[in-house]
Amino acid sequence: MEHWDTFYTDDIIKSLAERGVEIIRLPIGDWTLDPYGPYVGCTEGAASKIDWFYDTCAKYNIKVLMDVHAMKDSQNGYDNSGKQSNVEWLVPEGGGDPDTFTHWPLQAANWYGDWNTTTLEYEHINYSSVNWGLKVHEHLLQRWGSHSAFYAFEPINEPQFHRITPVLQDFYKRSRKLVQRYTANAWFVFHNGDIAVHPRVWNSVWRDDDMDHIAMDMHFYEAWQSGFGDTSKDACDYYETYVSTYADRVKYPVWVGEWSLATDVCAHWLGGFNDGKLKAQMPCNKVECPHSYMKQYVVDVDRTAAGPLGPKSNFEYVDDKCISGGMCNSDSCHYSDTIVKEIARCALDTWDRHVNATFLWTARNEIEAKWDYRKAWDLGWINKTEVPKEQMLDYANVTGCKPTPPASSAAGSAYKLDFI
Repeated sequence: MEHWDTFYTDDIIKSLAERGVEIIRLPIGDWTLDPYGPYVGCTEGAASKIDWFYDTCAKYNIKVLMDVHAMKDSQNGYDNSGKQSNVEWLVPEGGGDPDTFTHWPLQAANWYGDWNTTTLEYEHINYSSVNWGLKVHEHLLQRWGSHSAFYAFEPINEPQFHRITPVLQDFYKRSRKLVQRYTANAWFVFHNGDIAVHPRVWNSVWRDDDMDHIAMDMHFYEAWQSGFGDTSKDACDYYETYVSTYADRVKYPVWVGEWSLATDVCAHWLGGFNDGKLKAQMPCNKVECPHSYMKQYVVDVDRTAAGPLGPKSNFEYVDDKCISGGMCNSDSCHYSDTIVKEIARCALDTWDRHVNATFLWTARNEIEAKWDYRKAWDLGWINKTEVPKEQMLDYANVTGCKPTPPASSAAGSAYKLDFI
C-alpha cells in the first residue's frame, strides 16, 4: 500500500490531465480480486486502490482502459506477465551457491498449456487456465464495469511466444461477450499477439456487422529496432513505414497501447531483472540509481560496491545491465535534445494519420525521460500545448546527457517543431 499511496497521488493524476491526458491504461494482475499462490496476502488493498484510481480519474475527466497485464502461469514468459517463467539457477563448477541464472532458452507461455522446450510444441492446451482468465474478467467487470470512468477493457497483454491462435481468438470472443454483458458501450481492446497482426489472422474473427467498439492493440518500440539510421528522418521514416504497413491493413480501429521515445534498449532492467537479450546499439548513459522513497521497508543497494551486482543471467552482455558503483542504466545520449524533439513530433504525426489512440509507457518513472509522459511533455517533446516557462525541464538535468550541438538532421519541413 505504501508504494501505491506514494507513487500515484491525486496531484499526479491531476498533472496528467493538465498535460492533455484523456485516457490512462491501468495494468493489473489477474490476482487482483482472485489472489492465488504467492499473491495471497501480499496484494491486500489492491481493489480499494483501484476504486480510488477510478474515482480520481473521474474527478479529472480522464477515462480508464483496464488492462489484464499478468496472467496465471504467464501468457508470454516475460517478467511483465508477473512471472518470468522457467528460470534455472546455474551452479558454479565445483559446487557452491549459484549466482547466475538462465531464462531465455527456457522461456514459455504456460498460460496456454505445458510448453516442451525440447520439441518446441505444447504437450496439451490448458483450457482450465483459459477459463480461469474468463472468470477473472467477469469479476473485474462486475466490480468496475459500471464506473463512470470505465472506458475500455483489454483481456490480456502481449500474449505471445508460440501462441495457439485459435485458442486466443476464442478467448477474445468470449471475453468480449462479458464486456457487452457488464458494461455500457465500453471498448473491447484485443492485443494482436505481437507479430501476428496480418489481416488474415484478425480480420475474420468478428464479422463486419459485429465490430462495434472493438479496437486492436499494437505495441511499437523503436528501441528494439536496429539500423534505422542516425538522423531524425531515418527514425521518422521507420515510424511511418512500420505503423502504416500494419495499422492500415486491419479493419478495426488501432490503438497503440504501448510506445516510448527510447531509441535503444538501455533503460534499467528493461529486459528483466539483470537480464535481457539484446546488446545496446550505442553506449548507455549511466546515472545515479534512485534512492528509495520507501526507506522504512527497503534496504538500499551498496553504492560503494564496484559491481556488477548480481544475481544475474548468463546473457552475454548482462554486466552492462547491472548496477555498478551505485550507477544505473539510462537511455543513450547519442541523439541530441533537438533530434529527440523531431522524432517525437513525427511520431505524433504518424499516430494522427494511422491510429485512434496512443499510450506512452509510462505515466511516470524514476529515471527515464523517454519513458515518462510527464517528463517528455515538460521537456517539450510530446506537448500539444505550449509548456509554461516555469514548468519546462532542463534536458541535461533530467537525462544526465551533456548538451551537444544538434546532429545533422534531414527531417526538413515535413516534421515541424511548432506545437501541434
